[in-house]
Amino acid sequence: MSFKVKSSTTACLTAALLACVAGQASADIQDRNMKFSYAVSASNPVGLAVQKFVDVAQEKSGGKFKITGYPDAQLGNELQSMSSAQGGIVELSVVSTAGAASNVKELGIFDLPFLFHSVEEADAVIDGPVGQRLLEKFSAKNLVGLCYWDYGFRQVTNSKHPIRKLEDLNGLKLRVLQNRIYIDTFKALGANPLPLPYPETYTALESKAIDGQESSFLVTKSSGYQEIQKYLTETKHVFLPAVVMASKRFWDRLSAQERTVLRDSCAESVTYFREVSRKMEKDVVQELVGAGMEFNAIDPAEKARMVEATASVTAKYKTELGAELVDETLATIQKVRGRQ
Repeated sequence: MSFKVKSSTTACLTAALLACVAGQASADIQDRNMKFSYAVSASNPVGLAVQKFVDVAQEKSGGKFKITGYPDAQLGNELQSMSSAQGGIVELSVVSTAGAASNVKELGIFDLPFLFHSVEEADAVIDGPVGQRLLEKFSAKNLVGLCYWDYGFRQVTNSKHPIRKLEDLNGLKLRVLQNRIYIDTFKALGANPLPLPYPETYTALESKAIDGQESSFLVTKSSGYQEIQKYLTETKHVFLPAVVMASKRFWDRLSAQERTVLRDSCAESVTYFREVSRKMEKDVVQELVGAGMEFNAIDPAEKARMVEATASVTAKYKTELGAELVDETLATIQKVRGRQ
């Protein structure tokens, strides 16, 4: 057989093999319809990240993954959405770590008051061993943790007066997340914390049933709280990550390649999310002030008093969360601070 014939035969066999592999890969990805539930507006960075996830997954699946996002808690608040994912009613959801802590209690590490000083510190914990181990714990709860986005640092708004010192929080009726650490934190600060589902917050503020709420600047804006709240205070009392999760009942029906598509889509969405959210964060205070809110940041000396007032909360939950987990988290934070 001539060299030319051999080369031609080899080329044909290689082409056939590649076609076979491509065909097998295609067969491993089926047409899938998925619902993606999230609590906030589509204009919030989380909503934008959902759309990025949808677009990437559609491309990576060759158009076979058709994912529909449902913003504004259309499919239920965070706890309801997570329950629906556990039951296989919803395929995908994003839930704050404060909400998800009802299933993975160790996520309460992120709820400890005044733990983080910067987004770099929070990212280091989220991306490091602590954050990744916590994602793995969801499998025992009929969920699959895929990646983290976040809601940024939480701040306080209210309709009564500016919050400049610790005493200004006394008696304020503030909506907080449905989470014990948040409730204890604001009690320690002297406020009257009222745990409410996110979808009920706007109405409660508008009717004056509550005086204020605590959320990130971007959530304040996308929720329209600037329409009904006057005072905006930078407290940075908690940095709140959010877990992108899949229903394990749904996940168990997927092929290895389909799972890879979803994991890779989540990973790509994280990069996009951080770029977009942190860019938007730079302008949001000015936008809220432009809408009529009065802004102030807490003086460092007053911040120190707030940290001291809530130290007992951290001490209380350190044992429950695990001293080793808390210490590892603090060590990661200190390492980042040493580089700054």
